[in-house]
Amino acid sequence: MGYQFLWLNVRNNYDARKCFLLYCHWTLVLCPSLCPSVSNEVLNVIVQRRSIYQFTSEPVPEEKITSILEAGRWAPSYANSQPWEFITVTDSKLKQEVAEIAKETMAAHAGIEGAHTIIATCVDPEKDQYHFIEDGAVATQNMALAAHSLGLATYWVGIFSLMNDRKSVEHRIKEVLNIPEKIRVISLLPIGVPAYSVEKQRKRLEEICHVDKYGSRQSGVGVEDQDKKTEIEAQRHGMRAHLPRVAPT
Repeated sequence: MGYQFLWLNVRNNYDARKCFLLYCHWTLVLCPSLCPSVSNEVLNVIVQRRSIYQFTSEPVPEEKITSILEAGRWAPSYANSQPWEFITVTDSKLKQEVAEIAKETMAAHAGIEGAHTIIATCVDPEKDQYHFIEDGAVATQNMALAAHSLGLATYWVGIFSLMNDRKSVEHRIKEVLNIPEKIRVISLLPIGVPAYSVEKQRKRLEEICHVDKYGSRQSGVGVEDQDKKTEIEAQRHGMRAHLPRVAPT
């Protein structure tokens, strides 16, 4: 509402419009909590998704699991090869067996048996021998985003083994789930109602984006904006920020 009022007063004045746009920019940079979230629903889901490792005992409606699988089905793949197959694991004994194996890859996987459903993303390398890993990965991401959009939680358990040896976690999961030898398992997605929420940050675009060639960074404006934001936060807590000034490169 405040933006609309300001715009009515400045839309016919070029300098005033510049000031208005700068005001919007600085508000977004320095006071994100005062601004509405991104209006694009897809971008909102991407930004808000988090890995959640513990679930409540609440049941998940079957139609939500079906919607998540549909998201995986509609993932892109090389030449539309669609090399994936999905296994939904709901049997308590099987989930416990899968959990015991998955725990060996990461201690955080201890909550996997508490998931309502575990989705195993499998791929057939014969259908796409060069890109089957990417195909399975993008299907997994589609399903993870879909789960979040439906109010559910999940996290990515990567079990694909480069060596594909018989002692690997992937091979042992294949044995438990009766997966054929030629089929590879890219990931497991435990899905359930989240038991908690968490906030995390990401690196700034200026740290990871290059223009035309590697090493040619984006404009340094974002770096200065971040410095200003950090200094304001420090002042708010009664501290003085001593920030290194980074010259644009």
